[in-house]
Amino acid sequence: MKTWLKFGLISMSLLLTHCVTPIKGNDFTQAIHGRTFTPQGEYVIGPNDKLSIQILGGNDVTGDFIVTQQGTISLPLIGAEKAAGLTEKQLISVLTQRFTKFFKVPTVSVGVVGYESYKVFITGDVRRPGVFVFQEKTSLLQGIATAGGLGDFAKGQIILHRVGKKGVVEKYVTTYQKVLNGDKQLDGFILERGDVVHVF
Repeated sequence: MKTWLKFGLISMSLLLTHCVTPIKGNDFTQAIHGRTFTPQGEYVIGPNDKLSIQILGGNDVTGDFIVTQQGTISLPLIGAEKAAGLTEKQLISVLTQRFTKFFKVPTVSVGVVGYESYKVFITGDVRRPGVFVFQEKTSLLQGIATAGGLGDFAKGQIILHRVGKKGVVEKYVTTYQKVLNGDKQLDGFILERGDVVHVF
């Protein structure tokens, strides 16, 4: 409920802003990346993600574990362990070290099976505005397509609100035509968790 209320307030704010003032914002190419995927393309675990974990080497530990809002998972023997902000490989390394105290040679595997934190808001003049949870790396163009594409009255302007450094939300602007034409700097522009994309 809180998510949808926030979503509605953001949409209303954006619409009112556009009716009164011209669009201002940073260029899309200046947007901060890395909150959802590393430069190598590895997914960064976030709160609410579901992890499939298997630890072999003694009293085996297997199952699905949900990352809490605090960014931790709770495992037998070791209790709470930070998972958010780590890749699968990094978490495997951490758990291997932790379980060495209990298993002589622990074999650890970790896989993300639910990408609940990769949530993006797409609003404005698209055919199916809403909140979308993506299961894989998704580009801006793919995100808009998932929302049904541009509406009949869309002018092709795009505004992105993205969390930047120190948690500050930054505003970026571009046009649908630039994205569609495969602008080199926008080609494959990847959406990040928590992005708010507004099309009008």
